[in-house]
Amino acid sequence: MAKKSKGATFAELLKQPTGSEADVLRSRKPAVRPAGHNAAGEFFDPSGRALLLLHENVIPDLAQERVRSGALVAYEGCGCGGWTRCQPEWLSSDALSRLHSASAPELVKGQRAPTWIDVWSSDRSQVVVYLHGDVRWGDVIP
Repeated sequence: MAKKSKGATFAELLKQPTGSEADVLRSRKPAVRPAGHNAAGEFFDPSGRALLLLHENVIPDLAQERVRSGALVAYEGCGCGGWTRCQPEWLSSDALSRLHSASAPELVKGQRAPTWIDVWSSDRSQVVVYLHGDVRWGDVIP
């Protein structure tokens, strides 16, 4: 009676890959996720450009100034930061136009979620105002 192959042992499965197998694993980059976060926590604008955090916890007046200067706006209402439970929603150009004449956003702390505003930028200087949690802004984000 022939012995059955038991497959790789646990120790063999944990062994670090070498040679071409290691090259393949190292060459894998996290996926680009336009208008969202990928598994590595990177944040992308709607066109798929990577964004870098410029400022954390900005005051509402700065957010308003950035939007009047042409920034895009993304938001997530649960306060998770956008990468653990949800993906951001992005305002349309019509909604952005309405924000130009609105007063600054209002942080409604103590309601249901951690609340703050960040400013992000791409390598092509596209600025994104990212709203987290309970933020109200004109009639666009009530």
